[in-house]
This record gives sequence, C-alpha cells and structure tokens, in this order.
Amino acid sequence: MKYTVILFLFIISQSVVGQNTSEIHAILSGQLKKIAYYKYDSPDPDSVDISNSHFKRVLIKYLKEHTSSLYSRMDKVVNAGLKIASSDDSLFRIYSWDTETGGTMRFYENIYQYKAGNKVYVLQPVSDVEGEPNSWFSKIYTLPTVEGTYYIGVQYSDFSNRDKYTGLGFFKIENDSLLENVKLVKTSKGMESDIGIGYDFFSVVDRTERPLELIKYDPEAKTIKVPIVNKENGSVTDKFKEYKYTGKYFEEVK
Repeated sequence: MKYTVILFLFIISQSVVGQNTSEIHAILSGQLKKIAYYKYDSPDPDSVDISNSHFKRVLIKYLKEHTSSLYSRMDKVVNAGLKIASSDDSLFRIYSWDTETGGTMRFYENIYQYKAGNKVYVLQPVSDVEGEPNSWFSKIYTLPTVEGTYYIGVQYSDFSNRDKYTGLGFFKIENDSLLENVKLVKTSKGMESDIGIGYDFFSVVDRTERPLELIKYDPEAKTIKVPIVNKENGSVTDKFKEYKYTGKYFEEVK
C-alpha cells in the first residue's frame, strides 16, 4: 500500500507542468485536506508524511514554473489551510502550513518565494531543522533603508495549548539571494536576528484579534513594541519595551 501511494503521488506531481492554475490549486487544496484527514483516519502509518512530501513537491514545482504565483491570492488553497504572508512591495512571500504531525505542539513547514531582478526564486528555509516545530508567518512588513529593503516577518509557534511564541524575523534580498537571520536588533546581549516572546496563551485568550498581534511594528515610525512577559507565570503584561530603527539597526528606547 505504501509504495503504491508514493508512486501515485509521484505521477500526479510530475503532471503539474501541463495543468492550468485552477487545476493545480485544486490539487494543492485537496492534498492539504488529505493531510488533515489522515492525521485521524490514516490508511497507512506514513500517509501524513507522504501527503506532506507530495504537497511540498507540487507547491515548489508550481511556484517555480508559474512565476505569476508570486501575486496570486490562491484562495482555494488558503481556505484549505495554506498561510501566505506577502510583502507590500510584492517581492517576497512566505508560504506556511501545519504538517499535522504533532499534537498540541504544532509542526510547520515554510517555503520562501522572492523576486530579484527579473527572476523569481523558490527555496526552503535553511533555518528549518528537522524535528523542530518551526513557525508560521502571518505578514511581512517592508523596511526601506539606504542599504536596501529589509523584510520583517511576523511569526508564531505553538508548543502546546498554553505555551506559545510570537516574534519578528528579519530578511533581506541581496543580489540573487535571500538572506535569513539578518541581525537587525541591538539588545543587551548583542545583535540579534529576531526578537520575540514566549507566553501563556490563556493570559491573552480574551483578546479578539486572530492571530494575536502582541508585538507591534509601526512602519511609519519604524518602531517595535514588545510586551514584557511575567517571568514567573508567562502572562503578558501591559508594559512594553520599545525599539526604534536608528539608521543601521533597531535599538531600545530608554
């Protein structure tokens, strides 16, 4: 059964080239639904992993061969569970999905897509470590500077129903490459490539926005406000640390 499923999915993924956008979106959305279904009712112990591999293979193939996908809403796939964060200059995207391989700890995968010059590139994050839960991204802010445009990705991790993480990660398109882990924040520990908080979700569960926007970035003022978390119980307080972009990096406002 396992090898039959693998062969079937491989044949489907190879046929993507000749299909139109609507057909590919249908395949991708259908595969995401299978991933969610197989988590609880699987014909084979490896069905979820196989379906994830197939989904990722088809998604990467589609993003590479249909460069207009950089601007596509992909509503059908999004409705099935794909999360798309797009920069407002339309040059950088992050595609995220729940692999459904965890329990209350959620495991996510991400694919980057960006445009440099006249070419669109697609790659997997070098920062993703197998076995780690990773984060999903909700939005991407742009930070234009004299040294080029930096991208600020808002990310979330789910370690349990209670224990969550949210933060900002920094990127930059340089020549033909996408730079991850750009050190853009100066803290008491030195230069950091991200900034975020771990917190108790139940301390802010009554807030209405979803996803929770606990860390506030102001594109006009170029400031970041990070809430202070109670170290004893993980609850989010009403106090903030503020960081302002000073021309080369974000620095805490005293």
